[in-house]
Amino acid sequence: MINLEKAQIELINLSKKASISLAKRGLGEQKAKVSVIIDISQSMDIQLHSGKIQQAFQRLLALAMNFDDNGAADIFAFGKNDYYLGEIEQKNFFEFVDREILNKHQLEGGTKYAGVLKRVVDFYFPETTIIKKGFLGFGRKFYNVRNIRPDLPCFAMFITDGDCHDPEETKKIIRTASHLGLFIQFVGIGRSNFLFLDELDILEDRFIDNANFFSINDLSEITDNELYDRLLNEFPDWLLLAKQKGLII
Repeated sequence: MINLEKAQIELINLSKKASISLAKRGLGEQKAKVSVIIDISQSMDIQLHSGKIQQAFQRLLALAMNFDDNGAADIFAFGKNDYYLGEIEQKNFFEFVDREILNKHQLEGGTKYAGVLKRVVDFYFPETTIIKKGFLGFGRKFYNVRNIRPDLPCFAMFITDGDCHDPEETKKIIRTASHLGLFIQFVGIGRSNFLFLDELDILEDRFIDNANFFSINDLSEITDNELYDRLLNEFPDWLLLAKQKGLII
C-alpha cells in the first residue's frame, strides 16, 4: 500500500515529467483552466476500485500543477447523471477516488456524455448555452451560444470505458463548445471499439476542431512521458487557431 509520504514524492516526480512535456509542446509558460471528466458508470467498477483511476488522477494532477492557473484540476463525473466533485490538488489528492467518488456516489447504470459536457461548458462559460425546445416544450433541443472570450483556455480530459447512450445530444454540445475556448481530450480505456468517440474526433459542422481522441487498454501500460505527450498532442494547434478565431483573448 502506498502511504501519503510516498505518494507526495511520486507526485513531485510526475510534476517534473509533466513540465518537460509541456515545454516540448511550447506550453511551458502557458496557463489554462484544467479539468478531468471521469466515467462512473457500472462498467468502471474494476477501474475505480483497483486504484488505476486514482493513479491516473495523480498523473493528471501533476500536469495540472504546471498547467492550471491555480495548480489544481476541476473534477467532473458522469454516468446516467452528472456531477461536479470539486478540485483535486496537492493537499487533497491522496485517496481522492475512494473519498470523493466511491464513498459518495453509486456507480450508475447508463453512460451519457451530453449532460456532463454541458455542465463543464456552463461551469467555465456561465450562461453561454441556452436550451431551446419546440412548441409547448416538445420537439428537438437547440443549443445557442453567446459570445464570450476568456483570457485563459480550458483544457478538459475526458476518461471513459465506453460509448454513450446520447450521441445526438453529445454532438450538439460538442458543436456548441467549438465556439468557445474549450478543448476536450477524450481518452478511451479498455477494449471497447469506441466508434462514437472516433466519430467525435472528426465531427463535421464545428466552428473549429475542438476535440481529440486516443484509446488504450490500460493507462498504466504507457509511460508518464508518453501519456503527457498524447494528452497534449493536438492542444497547441487548437490553441493557435482558437486565438486566431478570437475565442481566446
